[in-house]
Amino acid sequence: MYGRIVTGRHVLFGMVAFFTVVLAANGVFVFLALNTWTGLSAENPYQRGIDYNEILDAAARQRALGWTGALSFALTRDGRGRLSLVVTDRQGTPVGNLAVKADIRRPTTADFDQAVTLTPSGAGAYETELELPLRGQWDVHAVGEALDGRRFEIEDRIWLK
Repeated sequence: MYGRIVTGRHVLFGMVAFFTVVLAANGVFVFLALNTWTGLSAENPYQRGIDYNEILDAAARQRALGWTGALSFALTRDGRGRLSLVVTDRQGTPVGNLAVKADIRRPTTADFDQAVTLTPSGAGAYETELELPLRGQWDVHAVGEALDGRRFEIEDRIWLK
């Protein structure tokens, strides 16, 4: 009276079609979950957790040292950029003679990570030229180490517009 009669065959085909769509969608989600970003923001997070007290001790030593730093990034005319770090002590005196290395990482992917060495440019300043292939956010982790073992670390986020 209101249309065709629903048979067992129609119900079977409807259920098979429904579950095929559900399984296909789940398959896509599983594929994307296994083949995209891991979500890890640090190398060896398990070991870092075990070493957490050592990390806290290093941070306390740095605070006691009284050194501060400022990271900056500026684009140059040729499309490259200049990463600069200025380190000063408690009295504002420039800290020289550091060996400074920096890791530049993209927060969303490890495909463009770079490790660079900053060279002294005078008055506690260290810099290097580099090319960041994508615009957006970049995380910089710089470590300066003096010959006597004193160590300075700084982390900052830079934006490439």
